[in-house]
Amino acid sequence: MFVGPRMKRDLVTVTPGATLEAAARLLTAHRIHHLPVVEEGNRLVGIVSDTDLRKATLDGMSGGADRGDSGRPVTVGEIMTRELMTLSPGDTLDDAMLVLSRHRIGALPVVDGDRLVGIVTKADILSALLSTLDIEGLGVRIEVVLPRDVKEVARLFGALGDAHVEVRSLVLALHGDDGYAAFIRVATIDVASVRDRLREKGFAVGELSDFYEGG
Repeated sequence: MFVGPRMKRDLVTVTPGATLEAAARLLTAHRIHHLPVVEEGNRLVGIVSDTDLRKATLDGMSGGADRGDSGRPVTVGEIMTRELMTLSPGDTLDDAMLVLSRHRIGALPVVDGDRLVGIVTKADILSALLSTLDIEGLGVRIEVVLPRDVKEVARLFGALGDAHVEVRSLVLALHGDDGYAAFIRVATIDVASVRDRLREKGFAVGELSDFYEGG
């Protein structure tokens, strides 16, 4: 999955000279948490978040200074983050997830050169995963523990085909030292019968204890 098809293109932005009050109104009006900061030609120069605005407001209140006195910030340019992490439309959502997780941030601007073309947030990635895994569609999930052998994965699909079960999504993850855990979403309401058929074929259909690491 690439960033380009999933990023938001209808952007809400501010300029460095915008007031903090104006930025706060935009965040509230559009129910968003981040504002890319741009100059002429949509050139990205920073980003400001609702957390930045709250911190600036609290700092100003504790200082007790009037606007413009004692260096209290007034404009977005004074508080925005300038050292940015960005993505390109051709980056993957895997890349985006890693950056967001490792740096504990909520959004990443997407650029073409230095021109802002989109933004991707944690919510966008969650939406992409929901769609890819078909979680909102009809179906249930089955967990199967397999030896770490691709032939066993193929055999599992053959068994599901023999049972005439429609597979909506599959996640294959490492399990233990030498196994796979296959998380399969199937379009059926008779999940008990599917589990029974897989067990008859010799598959280890997982229970909660198989995936829970106690202690």
